[in-house]
Amino acid sequence: MSFSQMAEVLRMQNKEKIILIKLGVFYVAIGEDAVLLHNNLKLKCTCFKQNICKIGIPINSLEKYIEKIENLGYSYIVYNFKKEEGLQEIKEFKGKANKEKNRNINCLQCKGIERYQDDKYMEALRKYYEQKRR
Repeated sequence: MSFSQMAEVLRMQNKEKIILIKLGVFYVAIGEDAVLLHNNLKLKCTCFKQNICKIGIPINSLEKYIEKIENLGYSYIVYNFKKEEGLQEIKEFKGKANKEKNRNINCLQCKGIERYQDDKYMEALRKYYEQKRR
């Protein structure tokens, strides 16, 4: 099982809560959770995998952002993952549900349309929007 599969299962089991999982030096949220945190806390979204955003909160900033999430009133669960110890829940807050439906903000914005230059569909889209801007 990959990290993304583990994150997806945790998200499915806790549909209305923001899920943050420690991955290296960041706590990561993906999909709907990442979009919600981006929209409310202005955290930068990047691509996790195709059509799914992620945000990362540095481990030394977790408490600051947890306080902001609680002030917004959203439910969350924070997990710590270590290969040798497994998955541990380290913090939970019960609040309102995350009702965000979008798993990404805009993949063109995130990846940049230039990344898709070889794709005939993206090239057509790029040209279409360039003409529209004129």
